[in-house]
Amino acid sequence: MQAEVNKFPGQIFPKSMWIPLVIAAVGAIIGIRVGVLGTAVFFVGFIWLAVVAFPLAAALYILAAPFPIGLILLHHKFYVADFMAIVLAFKLFFANVHRGLKALIDTFLPQPFRWPLLFILVLSVLSLADSLSRVGTVIKILEYIEFFVVMVAVFRTAGKDEKIWNGYFTALFVVVGAVALYGLYQFLFQLGPVYNIVDGHHVRATGFFGQPNPFGAFNEETFPLAVALLTLGPTYLKRGWLVVATTLAALGAVVSYSRGSWVADAAAVFFMLVVIIVTKPQLAKKFAWYSIGIPIAMFAVIFLLGKTNLSHTALAIGAHKNTAERLKSTVTAIIHPQGHFDTNQRLLIWKSAVQAIREHPILGVGLGNFHLFIQHHPPKGLAAIPPMAHNLYLEWGADLGVGGIIAALWFEWSWIKSVLTVIRRQTAVLPDYWYAALVGAFGSTVAFIVHNWVDFLIDQGVIVPLLVALALIATAYNLYRTRSVA
Repeated sequence: MQAEVNKFPGQIFPKSMWIPLVIAAVGAIIGIRVGVLGTAVFFVGFIWLAVVAFPLAAALYILAAPFPIGLILLHHKFYVADFMAIVLAFKLFFANVHRGLKALIDTFLPQPFRWPLLFILVLSVLSLADSLSRVGTVIKILEYIEFFVVMVAVFRTAGKDEKIWNGYFTALFVVVGAVALYGLYQFLFQLGPVYNIVDGHHVRATGFFGQPNPFGAFNEETFPLAVALLTLGPTYLKRGWLVVATTLAALGAVVSYSRGSWVADAAAVFFMLVVIIVTKPQLAKKFAWYSIGIPIAMFAVIFLLGKTNLSHTALAIGAHKNTAERLKSTVTAIIHPQGHFDTNQRLLIWKSAVQAIREHPILGVGLGNFHLFIQHHPPKGLAAIPPMAHNLYLEWGADLGVGGIIAALWFEWSWIKSVLTVIRRQTAVLPDYWYAALVGAFGSTVAFIVHNWVDFLIDQGVIVPLLVALALIATAYNLYRTRSVA
């Protein structure tokens, strides 16, 4: 199907997978008690698995990415998923190197995103000249290569094989569902810091991400994919598990109490509905019913659960905003930002990012180094040093100079332009599965773009739904160009 990407065998569960899978599982179990030995055994199995069952190895990356299992090296957290990506990158490289340089470029730099992605990487390398921490910048560059170069290429090897894509979706929905349920557990029993308390006796869910906003984003960017497959996909898809996946993704976004996640999914649903009305209006009613009704139901559930007190703390109910009040404050925070602590703090952080851009307009302070700049130049009234600028565009502007803002907008525009081009021009011939997947991928990119106006969500785990969406878009774009959709 894809001329520029080496196609791996279509079975996600071949018979040859069992021995390496058992070895990897044994390594994971040993790692609970003896970390180094367990990790070594795990990677023996995983490397073997990448050779004999590449799609399954890619699915395991999706399952592993959200969990902060790894080690600290040079003051940076390296996850097991990072090393899994290295294994997958080598497998993909050696599968294509014999085909020449052009094949490697086509494999790792997908056509619709190639030039903005290269622009980002070039700016990142140039930022080393004025970087506040060259080690930190190098690590960030490698991280971006893992996400946008390696893993998008890895997922694209599925081609048009729906069984493999279903394997990726299943892995994503399973891990998102598990994280959402853990977040609900945190919420119910107030298992979190005091500053995350909501509705008196509960906390905003953080899962394994450490902060509510990345937790919310992980669920929020998955919701469009799940609801699109549920409402727009072919009849042979089993609907029951998609209803569960959609419901849990919505639950996770709600229980995070992340205003950014709520607004992002609202925007995603709105623009997805516009696309559906323009291309397949007969499906709009069903999509609207599920995409709006399920989140409303989850808001109601969390509002009612907020009236319980399973934590048995002495805090008075109403000491912190409940679900309805938090939803209302999503609007008032925009109208009266000075009256909301979180919004006011973001304004101070953004002011500092603008200062960094003014002082370093060409090369920036180094990819991933804004947090060091604000540490040395804290604005008056800032409560705590943030790990990032809480805005993708200002973050890249501070890190990479003015070109970073251009790169962010160009990169995101390439996603939207590519997916809408395919959907609009190929609606008549797109199989139902691909139509649903592409509308879902479009929604995921919209959610990412909107949420990143108030946060910076390019990090391990939380980025996985976007990477799956980008791989879908790049694959379909190639199908559109070669006119071999059917």
